[in-house]
Amino acid sequence: MLELKNMSLKWTSPLEDEFIKNLSLEVRKGKILTIFGVSGIGKSSLINVISGIFEENLSFRGDIILNNKRLNETPAENRKIGLLLQEGVLFPHLTVEQNLLFGMNKNIKNKEKSLLISNHLLKSDMDGFQKRYPNTLSGGQKARIACLRAILSEPDALLLDEPFSSLDPDQRNSFRLFVIKQVQERNIPCILVTHDESDKAISDYKPLDLNIFHP
Repeated sequence: MLELKNMSLKWTSPLEDEFIKNLSLEVRKGKILTIFGVSGIGKSSLINVISGIFEENLSFRGDIILNNKRLNETPAENRKIGLLLQEGVLFPHLTVEQNLLFGMNKNIKNKEKSLLISNHLLKSDMDGFQKRYPNTLSGGQKARIACLRAILSEPDALLLDEPFSSLDPDQRNSFRLFVIKQVQERNIPCILVTHDESDKAISDYKPLDLNIFHP
């Protein structure tokens, strides 16, 4: 389970009041919570703090807890939290397979890694795409590969920062279903931040309005 307890965020330079105040939530394994709010309210900053990416001049108070472990001082690379950004950025000079290998556990044997990648591509209707480069993929295909890269890193939680916004309506609906399936199969908690009202539909909980926590 992923928990936030009394989380507050503020900019320290220039010195400002807290722009998110006393946010608490729980997301259980295999479930998705949608957090929505207007642009600029602090959705991406909240995601960054949870994942351990600390922005310059941004401070927070409160607790980040994953599977009963407090992560406040844990470096990002040790938090086991997958992060999928709006653009789902892939390395353009690497093949699909090389992109997927990037975050995988180094203790897994190469043969097993290749088998895992093949199985995940097959399940994603992208069988045989291992040697393709990102510039040959559609927007929806790129999004799926970026999501698979996060999943193959074996995260204990997944954070999504408006991952559907750059897709056309058909791709968006298909990718939403794909993400839901990945979260359920991996049985991990997931937080999705968005300004798109239609993203509320995939939330397993009542969608959380970040404006409520914006003083």
